[in-house]
Amino acid sequence: MKTAIIYYSKHGTTERVAHLIGEKLDNEISYISLKEYPKPDIQTYDRIILGTSIYAGTPNQKVTQFCCKNRSLLEQKVIGLFICCMNKEQEEEELNKAFPEFLHRLTIPKAILGGEFQFDKMNFIERFLTKKIAKVNSSVSRLKYDEIKEFADKVRQ
Repeated sequence: MKTAIIYYSKHGTTERVAHLIGEKLDNEISYISLKEYPKPDIQTYDRIILGTSIYAGTPNQKVTQFCCKNRSLLEQKVIGLFICCMNKEQEEEELNKAFPEFLHRLTIPKAILGGEFQFDKMNFIERFLTKKIAKVNSSVSRLKYDEIKEFADKVRQ
């Protein structure tokens, strides 16, 4: 099965998670960054895994736009969805908001795979807001490696 892992990653965490997922799959994998390739052709893929980071409770707009523009094709594919986020209290709500409703109706599996604060990749305002809102003063990684493996296992089935 030919698989595309399509994602948007601002600071690199979602990209890293996309590659961790892909390493656990045994198929032909293509990694497509919507930051670099905003209009990928997905016709030749059997399975699409979509991932986005969540910033201040909001998914990346390019992922939402991609999903809406490609709805008819996505509805014909095997779909997997994942988010990377750090707000444990609202992660379920953030997963539901991250992708259009039509994908949630189609999709199994879905996953919340943790996140990171990468202070070395943030601008001044991002660092300031992260310190103020999240009460974090340095880089932190809370990736859920067991759940990444579990997600990849479900996608493979």
